[in-house]
Amino acid sequence: MASTSQIVDALLARLRSALPSLNVEHCAAPADYRLEHPQGALLLSYRGSQFALPRDVAGVCQLRTLQLELTLLLRRPGAQVNDTEALDAARRACLGFSAPDCRPACLSSETFLGFSDGIARYAISLAADTLQVAEAAPGHEPVLTAVTKEEQS
Repeated sequence: MASTSQIVDALLARLRSALPSLNVEHCAAPADYRLEHPQGALLLSYRGSQFALPRDVAGVCQLRTLQLELTLLLRRPGAQVNDTEALDAARRACLGFSAPDCRPACLSSETFLGFSDGIARYAISLAADTLQVAEAAPGHEPVLTAVTKEEQS
């Protein structure tokens, strides 16, 4: 199973290709981010996960919904990309994107956070489902006991 950082890195790569005019990076605390890029930035934050009840009797597999958030910081005036173009590109890059070992991402919400110091701020929330699978203890792996040539329908 892909780790959380592998999933975040895959989405970052996708966003960088979709929004090359912005600085795209992982940032746990967007409110503390100091914008230095002349056009703006797109910050990806991991916000936690929700877990469904275990899928099997042994409790070794659960559906995990990763909660992610994009924060767009867009400079005005003189920006090469306007707000709606940047938001459209970010949404297109995320919706349906399948990070490693994840189902296609879905969008949850989009919010205008405000405008100050010449910077417009927006947030886009999204979610992606994956499975959380327990690691087997060494020596407890299933053992192949028989092989047949029969096909089962």
